[in-house]
Amino acid sequence: MASGKSYSQRAVKSFAVVFIINIIAAFLGYLIRIVLARNLTLADYGLFFSVFALINFIAIFNNLGLGEALVKYIPDFLVKKKPGEIKNSIVIVICTYLLTSIIIASLLVIFSNELSEHYFKTSVALPLLLLFIIIMFFSNLRELLRSAYQAFQKMTFYAGIYLAENALILIMLIFFFVFSKSIFTAAYSYIVTYVIILIIFAFLFLKTFQFFNYKFSFKKELAKILFKFGLPVTLLGVGSIVILYTDTLVLTYFRSLEEVGVYNVVVPTAMLLLFFTNSIGSVLFPMVSELWAKKDLKKISQGLEILEKYSFAVLLPLVTIMFIFSNTILRLLFGAAYASGATAMQVLLIGILFMGMFSLSSMVFAGIGKPMISTKILLLGGAINLILNFFLIPRWGMLGAAFNSLLAYFLVFILSVFKLRKLIKVKMPWLNWLKTIIAGIAMVLVIIFMQNILVLPFYAEIILSCLIAGLVYVGLILLMRIVNLNEIKSIIGR
Repeated sequence: MASGKSYSQRAVKSFAVVFIINIIAAFLGYLIRIVLARNLTLADYGLFFSVFALINFIAIFNNLGLGEALVKYIPDFLVKKKPGEIKNSIVIVICTYLLTSIIIASLLVIFSNELSEHYFKTSVALPLLLLFIIIMFFSNLRELLRSAYQAFQKMTFYAGIYLAENALILIMLIFFFVFSKSIFTAAYSYIVTYVIILIIFAFLFLKTFQFFNYKFSFKKELAKILFKFGLPVTLLGVGSIVILYTDTLVLTYFRSLEEVGVYNVVVPTAMLLLFFTNSIGSVLFPMVSELWAKKDLKKISQGLEILEKYSFAVLLPLVTIMFIFSNTILRLLFGAAYASGATAMQVLLIGILFMGMFSLSSMVFAGIGKPMISTKILLLGGAINLILNFFLIPRWGMLGAAFNSLLAYFLVFILSVFKLRKLIKVKMPWLNWLKTIIAGIAMVLVIIFMQNILVLPFYAEIILSCLIAGLVYVGLILLMRIVNLNEIKSIIGR
């Protein structure tokens, strides 16, 4: 059995790699949104992400959760030294994906005219929808490739695909928008990028795992195992997608494309903060799977308790700053036309705190082979979100959508906490969270106070007030012993 120290070293090293790469990739992804918003009309920007939301909602059914099944079972096959089973699993997943892709793409083509005329209500949507069908095919192949790298715990390549993809899309958009500031230019840039990324990283994967050295043998029992794990994960994905994308889908039907455009800069701006917990979760999933196979519940429980405490302490001040300066952020990055989304963004930011904590719990559920727990929780949250959308969005628009998401995020967080305590007996750091919130409130008061007494240029005033408030926050979490310096030194040392 590997020592606790070796697991800690692997976790910290993998997290550091994924975290750094994800920071850069998320930054590039956000720049992509800015470039699109600055070069497309508000209506075209809204249409682009309306089609994007529809395709991503449908695409969740493409691989039937089998990508996550690879992440679950390949580590197990590696431990048991069964490389043939690894190849069999990969081939089954790819073949299933190709079959479902053909079916879904065919249905979209058949109904494309009706969607363009009656749902998007613009003729431009028809050719854009057809282009997005191609994007869906390649992007899902890319996602399966990322799952394979994650399963082998090749976290540099796993995160590197995301980084390379965003970098290439950004370069192509900047280049091609010089010649044509068209919504189709954006779609072509995505297609070309996915093709290039797939060729490069598929070649590298074949070198990592000697794929052609083993014979493929279809095994019905193996397929059953993969589908048994994957299908509940598909439902889990449906729950996630319902919460994430139905806001945009319902907004598209009831409101203007301009409002859809504003909401689609608000959501990714708020979601940027989730890269921290998502980076932890991507490392946590396969390692929890391995520890669960070795029945080491103590390490899982102890690790999650620490991660929950520190993740919240990192997220809260970031949420606080973005909450206070939401209007300024939207105006500066996207333009004055998008500043109307500031209030909706503030509502969503509160929800991000709950969703960030839930993302850690969901990775644990998946890692111990019980993804159905997260599935049920997210489906319930998604169903409530969807129902409320039809009541609130027609009247309140994107503000109603944001409020619905907040309620859904809070619900899934609470339900996951109680389920975790029952399964693994994780002690949730409620007192530390409360102390952290107090420190966050103090941070808000300091920023307000500094804004009233400082006489500096606008952005210099913001930077200085945030720095001073940040120092106050750090001092308070140290004073209230939310953060333990000896604990941090121990983690770094390990």
